[in-house]
This record gives sequence, C-alpha cells and structure tokens, in this order.
Amino acid sequence: MSKLSELIARAKEKAAAMQPTTRPTIIAEEVAPSTIPESLRTAVHTGIDRYGKVIEYNAEQWRFIQTVLSGKSCILIGAAGTGKTTSTRGAIEELLRSKHIPPIADTHKHLPYSTPAIVAVSYTRRAVMNLKKALPEELKDNCVTIHKLLEYQPVFYEVFDEVSGEYKKTMRFEPARHAGNPLPRNIRTIIIDESSMVSVDLFYKIWTALADPMSVQFIFLGDIQQLPPVFGSAILGYKMLSLPTIELVTVYRQALESPIIRLAHRILSGVPIPVTEFESLNVPGKLKLHPWKKRINSDSALLTLAAFFKQAYDAKHYLPEEDMILIPFNKACGTDELNRHIGNHIARSKQLVTYEVIAGYEKHYFSIGEKLLYEKEDATLVGIKRNPVYAGNWPQSPSPHLNYWGHIDDSAEESALETGTEIDSENPEDIDDLLANMTADVEDRVREASHILTIRMNDTEREIEVKSAAEINSLLMAYALTVHKSQGSEWRKVYFMMHHSHNTMIQRELLYTGCTRAREELYVICEPDSFSKGITGQRIRGNTLAEKAEFFKGKLDSGEESLISQMM
Repeated sequence: MSKLSELIARAKEKAAAMQPTTRPTIIAEEVAPSTIPESLRTAVHTGIDRYGKVIEYNAEQWRFIQTVLSGKSCILIGAAGTGKTTSTRGAIEELLRSKHIPPIADTHKHLPYSTPAIVAVSYTRRAVMNLKKALPEELKDNCVTIHKLLEYQPVFYEVFDEVSGEYKKTMRFEPARHAGNPLPRNIRTIIIDESSMVSVDLFYKIWTALADPMSVQFIFLGDIQQLPPVFGSAILGYKMLSLPTIELVTVYRQALESPIIRLAHRILSGVPIPVTEFESLNVPGKLKLHPWKKRINSDSALLTLAAFFKQAYDAKHYLPEEDMILIPFNKACGTDELNRHIGNHIARSKQLVTYEVIAGYEKHYFSIGEKLLYEKEDATLVGIKRNPVYAGNWPQSPSPHLNYWGHIDDSAEESALETGTEIDSENPEDIDDLLANMTADVEDRVREASHILTIRMNDTEREIEVKSAAEINSLLMAYALTVHKSQGSEWRKVYFMMHHSHNTMIQRELLYTGCTRAREELYVICEPDSFSKGITGQRIRGNTLAEKAEFFKGKLDSGEESLISQMM
C-alpha cells in the first residue's frame, strides 16, 4: 500500500470513529500565487482536523508536514485563516505516528513524565491556551509558556551596600533550567508559537538549557503580517534567513465566513475601504465599525471613550474578565488615562476601598480585584497592606470615596467629619512597625513603596508580593492595552479604539494585529478616512521572504550577534 493510501485509510478510519459533525468541509481559494512546484501542487494528501473532519492539505501545508517528518528544523508562517493551526496539528500527528518520538524520561516541574518528548511553547499564557486547543490530546500537558519550560523562579541575593555598610536582600526571577541543570535530555522537538515575540536572548536561554541542542528539532510558527517587535531582535526574523521557511498563502472559505477574518484580509490587501462602504461591513454580534460622529480633540475623545465604557460596563456589554480594549497609544487619548477611568468606575460601582500607593516619586491608586499586567502576564490584585519599612511621605487613608486621581468626594468627607469618624483607617497593628522604621535612609525611601501588594498570577494561581517602588511602577492596569502589548493574545471580544491623533501609528500591520486579537466579536471606533489610510500604509517592507525577514528581525546589537554566533 502506498503512503497516500495509508494516509487516506487512516483518515477514514479515524473519521468513522468520531461523533458526526455539522461543520462544513474545508474548501480553499487562492488569494496569492504559490511558488510550490506543480508536482507537489497536483498531489492529494489528507488528514484530520481538530473537529474530526477529513481534510485535504494544500501543497504548502503538505510541504511543511514533510519537512517536519524529515526531522529538519523549519518555519511556518501564514496570515489568519490560512490553516497554520491545521498544518501544525497534522505535522505533530504524523510525528507521533512515526514512532520515532521517545517518552520524556527525566523529571520536570511542568512537563509530565513519560509523555511524548515534544514540547510546545509560547511567550504568553493566552497564546499557550490557544495552542493547546490545536494539539493532539496526548500533548496538551506539554504545552507551556517559555518561562515555565525554563522553570523560572524567584532567587534571593544578599547585596553589600557600600553606603550603609550593610547587606541588603534583593530578589530576581531566574531560570532553574540552564547548562548546569538541563531540560529533559531526550526532548526531540520544540514548537515555538508566536515566535515573532521571542527575543534572541530568550531563545538563547532555551538553547543553552538543552543538553544537546543540535539534536533538537525546532519548529517556529509566526505571522509576519503582524507588528514587528518594538525593542530588541526577534529570533523569527533571524531564523527565516537560515532555515527552510514555508509560507501559507491560501485562505479557506470556512475562515472567511468570519467577518473578522474577512476584514483582516481586506486590510492585508492594501485596498482602502471607501467611506461610503465603511458601515456596510457590519455584521450584528460579530463586527461593528463605528465612526466618530464628528472630529474632536484627543482630550474630548478620551472622555467620550470613558463614558462609553462606563455605560457598556453597567449594561454588561463590556466584561473586563473576558474582553479587552486596544488603543495605539499609552499617553493622551491612550491606555493610561482610560484604564484609570475604568478602574475608578468599577471601584465606585462595587463600593470598593481605594488605596493610594506611593512608589518613589509616583502615586498609584488601586482597589482589590484590580486587573493588572505584571511581567507581561495577566494578574489580579488580591491584597494590599502597609509596608513597615517604608519611611517616606504618608499616603492618604484608604477609602471607598477616594478616586483614582487622589481626590475624596466632598459629600463623603463632610459626612465623616460630622460623625467624628475616619473615612477609613489603616490596620492599627502596623503603626508600631511604621514608627520603628521612620529613621530609614533616603535610599530606602526611594526604593521601598508605601504598600505591599499581593498579586495572583492568573496562569498559575501563584501569589507574589510586590513592594519595591520599581516593581510597583512597572505594574500596568490592564483594562486597556496598546496593540503592541496585545500580540500573542486573544479575547472573546475586542474593542479597538482609534482617533486621528494616533495617525502616525495607524498602519496596515497595526490594524491587522488589533483586529485579529478578537475571537468572537470586534468593535472598532475610528474615523473611516484614518482607517483607510492605515490600510495603504505598510511598515514591514520587502517583496521576498528574505527582504521581509531582514526587516522583521530588527538590528542585532553586539551582544545578540555574540549569542547568535554561539548557536551556529
């Protein structure tokens, strides 16, 4: 029996055992010319998708599967709807059937013992969750973040302070897996999803944590239509210049049934949307393109957006636990102030106590349950208490009437004075500790924050105490994020907010990235002319893969060049 006959027989046998599905058969239509040889283009190869349907791989997908089966490291890139997930699943299933993959024989904190020695990783927890859905059942537990793969953990140091003449404790997160404590020795394949987000330095940490990195097959998955990295160099761009790269250029009609995917490919086409047709693309409950009623300045736009989201929250149309707001900027009409408006509204709606936290020369306002981003991961604020070693200016007393700009509602203050009570008080048991530490030096005042925050990481349920000024200043409220910070993540519903003051950043890649973060529903507010101009503007230059890779990887600094040379 030929290889093709075996594949078809296996596919039919597996499909017969599956529950019936009403999903339509996947049919492809070309949206770009292919460079695959005619001999491969006319071949027929089948597999099974995640829903149990028998599918026919196109020439590019089959070339990728064959490259993976050959044991070579390679790259798969493709825009939304081109079957990147289907291709990856097909390649992994073929690897598992090949019987060449041994079980993991060494212990690891997050990789189960004796499961197939194939590991799938990504930079963010949300990207990992999406990747898990695509993998065969026996590999779902082998899908972890890169930091989990390397077993990052807190490491405490005592550092001698020459000014005070004393040793002081400091903590850093460092990988427990490295050359001296390598990853399980018989790992055969490592799949890196959203590899455009993985820096040269982080990939080097994976490389050096392998006992024999030259024997490991790396499969890089990515989408070069998205935004290139802002800082540093992505390993994807460098690897595209040195490894076999397969680009998927066929969009499936099943994918195009989603108005979000249709809009994404309209953006990639470079053909602007006429203002008269802008709202005609709307599909109730799936896609809403909402133009600004009139041209207003950025301050007015911010207040308008704040009012919009307060009303949407009250009406339960906007669910902070499931939805995300994306904006190109941090400042002005951007995430910083909009986060403050939304956080304050939620706190006042729930009558939560708000704390003023002083961190160095910055003041922050938080309430229990705050949605945060810590070390680029989703987190929730679960505890706030006074820091006994802090000796700087006293913050305001916590209060359900303290807003996120540091003001107390006048009526609440008058009511408290009339009754002779405090609006809210700190825990009295901390006072003795606070008084005992009032003699701390200037450096302590700057280094320590007024409060210790307990943060629960949503991925692992691990709780972390944050108390240094630098750590608290690095925290981000996460009701609204910039499009750059959203890469690798996906949400049920995405509100993509743009204003003409953002025009310097509105380009094709930003529009495409923002739109494709939505899984079920996309709500866009913008000026139609700005959106159309963004479609025609392209940041990633180049016509060939090599030209795009050169632009995408960024400029290597001397340290990165040294790391790259060590991995050759």
